[in-house]
Amino acid sequence: MTTTLEINPQTREALFHQAKTAGNNPSDMACRTKLEANVKGDVEKLTQNWRMGWRRVSFYGDLREPVRALCERLKLRLVEEA
Repeated sequence: MTTTLEINPQTREALFHQAKTAGNNPSDMACRTKLEANVKGDVEKLTQNWRMGWRRVSFYGDLREPVRALCERLKLRLVEEA
């Protein structure tokens, strides 16, 4: 399981989704490392509502609860992308 997150301090939002790792895309286009994964949740929702650019940080592990706690503590709105 991976947890992907982006925090926007201006809008006070944390964008969040999870997936199961499937591989790495070796293409030289765009980012050097491109995680291939099977999204947990609604992949159409994720792709149709993608915002705040491409920069996300992916962590290995199910970090849903720590992310929720962080958002609560920092008063960020948690946006589940998928």
